[in-house]
Amino acid sequence: MKTWRNIAVGLASVLALGAAASAVQAHGASSGASHGRDHSADPVAAADQRLARLKSDLKITAAQEPAWNAYAAQIKQHAGEMQALHNTMQNSAAGNTRPTAPERAERQAQFAKQQQEHLERLAILTKDLYATLTPEQKTLADQRLGGGRHVAMGHGGQHR
Repeated sequence: MKTWRNIAVGLASVLALGAAASAVQAHGASSGASHGRDHSADPVAAADQRLARLKSDLKITAAQEPAWNAYAAQIKQHAGEMQALHNTMQNSAAGNTRPTAPERAERQAQFAKQQQEHLERLAILTKDLYATLTPEQKTLADQRLGGGRHVAMGHGGQHR
């Protein structure tokens, strides 16, 4: 019975990670922005680059800046959190100290909770930003935001 529970927790964590990556990837910038480059060393810098490109492409105005800044801050915060998590996992693996099964299950549950909270905040901030956009900007945002690509994880947006 516990084995099935552990499998379910692990599967839920994998699904949460995939869903989070897909949802946040939606906020990626233009195509080709990351081709041929390895941004894995600094996902916050990569997110910054993509956000700058997206801001430019959307032609964010001064009046739209507050909503944009809140949205961008959430993306960058999440990129930093994912980098910290990655570093923690690498350091744990490097020390050859594999966490126990209960510790892994707890980490997975905490990660899933973090992802849920991030996605809830991001949904609100995306709606707030979208409400400030012009019809032309909304057309581009519909292609670039919420489309399954993750700006914080180093992936570009829609291909043209």
